[in-house]
Amino acid sequence: MITYIILMLCLGVLIVIRMAIHLYRPDIEDSEHRVRDHPIEDLNDCYDFVIVGGGSAGAVLANRLTENPAWKVLLLEAGPDENVLSEVPVLFPILQTSFIDWQFATEPSNDYCLSMIDKRCKWPRGKVLGGSSVLNAMLYIRGNKRDYDNWERMGNAGWSYNDVFPYFLKSEDIRIAEHQNDSYHATGGPLTIEYFRYEHPITNKILEAGAQLGYVVRDVNGEFQTGFTRSQATVRDGLRCSTAKAFLRPISKRQNLHISMNSLVEKVLVDEYRTVYGVKFSKHGHKKIVKASKEVILSAGSIQSPQLLMLSGIGDATELKELGIFPIAHLPGVGKNLQDHTAMGGHSFLFEYPSDKGARFCFDLNTLFSFGNLIDFCVHNSGLMYSMVEAEAMAFVNTKYQNPAEDYPDIQLFLAPTADNMDGGLFGKRANGITDETYAELYEDLLYESSFSIVPLLLRPKSRGYIKLRDSNPNSPPLIYPNYYSHPDDVKIMVEGARIAQALVEQPALKEMNARPNPHRNPGCEEHELMSFEHLECQARHHTLTIYHPVGTCAMGPPDNPEAVVDARLRVYGIRNLRVIDGSIMPTIVSGNTNAPIIMIAEKASDMIKEDWSNLPQEIITECPKTNNVESKTAYFDEPSKMQTTPYRLDVFNETTNLFPNLADTIKITDRVKRIHKNKEPGFESDKKSEEASVKALPANPYKIKSGLNIRNDFGTVSPYAEDDIPPFLPPPPPPSRHENVYIPHVMYPQRAISDYIFKFLRIK
Repeated sequence: MITYIILMLCLGVLIVIRMAIHLYRPDIEDSEHRVRDHPIEDLNDCYDFVIVGGGSAGAVLANRLTENPAWKVLLLEAGPDENVLSEVPVLFPILQTSFIDWQFATEPSNDYCLSMIDKRCKWPRGKVLGGSSVLNAMLYIRGNKRDYDNWERMGNAGWSYNDVFPYFLKSEDIRIAEHQNDSYHATGGPLTIEYFRYEHPITNKILEAGAQLGYVVRDVNGEFQTGFTRSQATVRDGLRCSTAKAFLRPISKRQNLHISMNSLVEKVLVDEYRTVYGVKFSKHGHKKIVKASKEVILSAGSIQSPQLLMLSGIGDATELKELGIFPIAHLPGVGKNLQDHTAMGGHSFLFEYPSDKGARFCFDLNTLFSFGNLIDFCVHNSGLMYSMVEAEAMAFVNTKYQNPAEDYPDIQLFLAPTADNMDGGLFGKRANGITDETYAELYEDLLYESSFSIVPLLLRPKSRGYIKLRDSNPNSPPLIYPNYYSHPDDVKIMVEGARIAQALVEQPALKEMNARPNPHRNPGCEEHELMSFEHLECQARHHTLTIYHPVGTCAMGPPDNPEAVVDARLRVYGIRNLRVIDGSIMPTIVSGNTNAPIIMIAEKASDMIKEDWSNLPQEIITECPKTNNVESKTAYFDEPSKMQTTPYRLDVFNETTNLFPNLADTIKITDRVKRIHKNKEPGFESDKKSEEASVKALPANPYKIKSGLNIRNDFGTVSPYAEDDIPPFLPPPPPPSRHENVYIPHVMYPQRAISDYIFKFLRIK
């Protein structure tokens, strides 16, 4: 009953705020630039590109691809448009578990999330236009330079820090005066970066304590990352700047962009040649198939991009067959390699203001939603409504396991001016799913006492989890196993991070505020000595928090990596016209919040797509796939030679082979192909036995593959090729008994497809 009353009070307060915004802040509603939702009956049957997911990556892609007026793009988003309440920074925890949140949760575990309801950590993900950029804490962090250099060392050409840095700048509009003339920042982009407008007095004291601990207060998005900083955030005029606000509203009038909200994609459609030709989705109970003449792009995030691949028959063949899903491509890395930034909750500290510094401060309902605060927000553009209670400041620090000289910190500290006791359970307890027992033990006799939190976060976890399908129903949430702390080094580093937090509190700047730890211990950890290794490990395993940064489940990697799902141009291995562009492609997690890197990935991928599809010879004109508007295991094609491909590359599955780097180089060989055909040289007879010979009849490789190069096949194994060989896309498959009933379409040996294409191009009959 009490919970119901509190919920009704919260609802009433939100209604009042909504009315106040409507009356006094119409600029927040921005009704003139709001994106139009296209009804299902108004959608075309075919587009050049279909983007699945309108979040941090999808919104960027929709903007950049429609810069080409000749390209028609459909953006499918499962949720609605963002609500004006989502723009108010202080309300962000309330958005979690709301109707714009997918409300995922990890599977129960006895090793982590022990203080959460049913031993499950909540994993909020944005089900809204703008995706998780509408739900997140708005923190703008790029990560460490070495993160991206390591990606390139792993075999992902073009992803070094020097390669990706311009794409951070491309989207940025920094409005922090001291950084506007800085070479590490840029102005004029669509994504606005500011400081939070409201700052709690304790925040400056925490930064001062950081300096006393020996760290520099600096721009952690600049030359060096190690240090303390006031949080840079994706806010504009104090309000949230989501990717929908930054990238979609300014182009809402573009005629070549259609956006369909509340549209759940159920499956990616693949034809008999392993070419993606569209998607099947549902909207308000109606189902529709939409085709793509160029590509389908999955930007559904690290949970739902792999889920969609698996629902479409792309993943571990054995696991798919167990669920009754017809395997189309065996990619065992789909859903694997799950990484997340885990943090230790419950690390709160009490403090007191000196008598001359003002009254006690808290975030209870009466204070936060008082008439005075509403007036400040609506009339004076100031006050608590502009605060970000979770991390007004942050730090990147080194434990004893990391060399400080390397500027590669292993712990991030969120420095929050509040703790879970200060809101009476309204925000943190509800958002994280903390049990009543845990909350009562930690905070019951400290409710609304002045407190702050220092939350240590593991920047580069070594633990790896995975995502699996629950069943073959696209409406069912997947099974999420993050496997937090499964690697012992993660526990050691987290414990040291908590000790650094304790050392920070012992600095003079905070001692003068009488800062001290919460005297209560997490239930289940009472037997351990306070601040001992055993106590801190216990707290980490009980009060486990996600920082909402799952990545890696469709990892980018070279073809000899059996766990890789996409290549360096983000094309799905073994499938044509399908890319994944979101945080799931990160091979390793970045050292910081992931929203800015995901936006960068989408910016870079947009240029890749433009490079691949622009400036093609006039003869190469993509058309809508000539399939029936029905779903089938083998889609009907009038002419196999009309299958659509990524701008035609013989190396479409692996750019690193450098066989024919682009279409123009492919065409260079066609004269000799034509002569071979005209002179009736062996290799181009029309019978089936000629397929392999047709490729051998091509000229010797002028681009010289590296000797002994391993080319990935579709079953996770590799086959070596000699220096002058011209391999097919994929080596021949293993004997059928190895993967019984796995669909092995003709395109696995696409020599006929290659020759069909070349003959069609040359008009050879």
